[in-house]
Amino acid sequence: MKIFISLIFSVYFFFNSCAQQKYEKPPKFNKNDLKDIKPTYQIQKGHLVLNFGQLKQNEDSLYCWETDGECSIIDGKTTIYTICDASDGDNASVISCLHAEGEFLEGKYNCIWKYYDKNRKVIKKEKWDNGKLIYRKEYK
Repeated sequence: MKIFISLIFSVYFFFNSCAQQKYEKPPKFNKNDLKDIKPTYQIQKGHLVLNFGQLKQNEDSLYCWETDGECSIIDGKTTIYTICDASDGDNASVISCLHAEGEFLEGKYNCIWKYYDKNRKVIKKEKWDNGKLIYRKEYK
C-alpha cells in the first residue's frame, strides 16, 4: 500500500513538473498612450558652449539654456564666453573671451569651476557639490 501511494505521488509530481507553465504576455506598447506624458525637465546634456547672456535660471533656481522660448536644464560640462574689449592702441575690437568653465548636474553647479580674465589666466577656482559651494580660491 505504501508503495502504491508513493507511486501515485511521484506520478502526480512528475506530470506537474512537466506541464507547461501558464504565463501572460505584457500588453502591447502603444506610443500614442505616452504622447501626453511630458518630462519634468528638458535636460541639455553634453559639452555646452554658451555666451554669458544665454545662461538663465528658471523658477526653481536651476540653471538653464534658453532655446526656442523653452528653458532646457543644463547637465554636463559647460564653457561660458563673454564679450571682451580687445583694445590694442588705435585698433578697438570686441571679441569673445573665455569667462568660465565647469560642470552642471541637473541645473546646479557641480565639481570644479574655473573663472578666467581676458588673457585666459585663471583668476578664481570654486569647488561645488550639487549646488553647494565647498571652497573658493582667488588668484591675483
